[in-house]
Amino acid sequence: MREWEPSEWRREWTAAPGPLAVLVHTPLCGTCKAARRMMEVVQAMMPELPLAAANLNIMPDLAQTFRIESVPCLLIKRPDGGVRKHYRFGSVTELLERLRSADLRGRTKLP
Repeated sequence: MREWEPSEWRREWTAAPGPLAVLVHTPLCGTCKAARRMMEVVQAMMPELPLAAANLNIMPDLAQTFRIESVPCLLIKRPDGGVRKHYRFGSVTELLERLRSADLRGRTKLP
């Protein structure tokens, strides 16, 4: 999972055709650390999925663009440009199911 720099997130988001998953986090958040560990397992199980991380503390414009309500947040960009936000990190299995069905379910179209 590659950590995005503040200057590159818009370019990276736009350049990725989808699917793309981005873990939005803050460094001192314990729940975010647990979510990151879960996403690392997901990445090992789905190595073909582009996965990035974004520190919300240094990217407030990302929070505004996607209307992030809390962290951790998983942004999933579908191939058609639709975006899903997920705040629940219940289990690795649940995350795998969300990511595998991402190309079928997104409803919100954001930048």
